[in-house]
Amino acid sequence: MEQEQFLSYINKAKSLTEESLEEVQKLTIDYPWFAGGWLLYLKNLKNINHQDYDTVLKKVAARVPDRKVLFKFLNDQLTDKKPAVAEENALSGYRLEGDVELQSEHSLIDKFLSSDTTRIGMNKTSLETHGAESDKLYIDESVKEDEELVTETLASIYFQQKNFDKALEAYKKLSLKYPEKSVYFAGRIEEIELLKNNN
Repeated sequence: MEQEQFLSYINKAKSLTEESLEEVQKLTIDYPWFAGGWLLYLKNLKNINHQDYDTVLKKVAARVPDRKVLFKFLNDQLTDKKPAVAEENALSGYRLEGDVELQSEHSLIDKFLSSDTTRIGMNKTSLETHGAESDKLYIDESVKEDEELVTETLASIYFQQKNFDKALEAYKKLSLKYPEKSVYFAGRIEEIELLKNNN
């Protein structure tokens, strides 16, 4: 279906008859995600009092972004005085191939770009007085280790990094935390102490 044919069906939905049914149905098969095609197909079914109207209505109601538009379109309440508005509402958010959408002159992005950006930046004096102290605080907090958070994986990582003091401490905490594995942890502690004394 060509773009002009589609738009004429949208603007003059009463022209949908038994002859156009196959063409409109093919549109829904070829482009099942296209809500405009489903609107036309449903309207065509309604115009010819087809028996599949109710079943297709349930499918279309779930696919159409605005059910008010669906209701108005099916009940011929979209005015012929403003076909462009009716077309835009029926196709809200959908564009046909080759259709170029014109952007508003005063879009949100344009307003942002044209606005004064000096308000966004931080005051240089506040950065100098508070920046160094707060940065150091954030850095210290990010590096700080949680003493209670000890796992076998963390202890193993300390061991692999040859950070034997932290590995010993981690395995001792794990031995207290998991007494059923204390024999295993005791073996690891002995192994680390031997390696520590040899280095």
